[in-house]
Amino acid sequence: MLYRFSKIALIAAALTTFVGSSPAAAHDIAVKQAWSRATPKGAKVAGGYLSIENRGIQPDRLLSASSNAAAKVEIHQMALQDGIMTMRALDDGLVIPPDATVTLAPGGDHVMFVGLIAPLEEGQRVPVSLNFERAGKIDASFEVGSVGAKGPRLQVASTEPAAPAASRAPAAATDEPFFTHICGTRVMANVTVSPGRSGPIEVLVQLEDSEEKPLAVDALSVTLSNPDKKLAPVTAAAERVAADSWRVRLTAAASGKWSLSLGIDLATDDRVDIAAPILIE
Repeated sequence: MLYRFSKIALIAAALTTFVGSSPAAAHDIAVKQAWSRATPKGAKVAGGYLSIENRGIQPDRLLSASSNAAAKVEIHQMALQDGIMTMRALDDGLVIPPDATVTLAPGGDHVMFVGLIAPLEEGQRVPVSLNFERAGKIDASFEVGSVGAKGPRLQVASTEPAAPAASRAPAAATDEPFFTHICGTRVMANVTVSPGRSGPIEVLVQLEDSEEKPLAVDALSVTLSNPDKKLAPVTAAAERVAADSWRVRLTAAASGKWSLSLGIDLATDDRVDIAAPILIE
């Protein structure tokens, strides 16, 4: 009888251990404020941003993502190295610690829509399937904002009373940098504009080839243009700060939507020009 009791106790203990290590339920992971930016005609990539809350007691990991709006969706990590912003794909996924929220935002970690089927248009909603290690598949809808959007238009409901309009984020918030990713058939560029407001600005450019590997080139120039405000284009040669990275200082004379163009000399008699809209506040 004692033997049978011990055997039952061992089975019960094993079952308890199994239940305790079972995968996290999908409701442990909450996806909030998923959004992206409108892209210009011909664009083949776009960034996706969101907040992921882990309400569970164990860590989870965002392993992959997919969408019918793009050929593939990658998870990218941004890192500052020697003053230069670099980007790399996270092949092992993004860790979501327990009882924590991880926010993917412009200039930071993000998902990247690669090979867009069509340009993203403001007001559009892009369906994305997120695959988590423990929570499994979670479907999300990414709201597409304007080209210069800094966040989702629709905010998650809060139990806290909304602040009066006059007391919300101060104007200093425009000192935040503006980040964009420009994709061409041969060259891609991670571009950070600091600060994101009119006046003197610094443009940092990290170049990559079509396989997202660091790309060294002979020279690079940056042009800012804003024909809507009848401003003459401003062009300056960039200085090399690393094998694949360049820096240039310019002046954005007014706020609004600008076009930022890169003239890239890959080698003698081999030049590539790529451009993207940016927002200066």
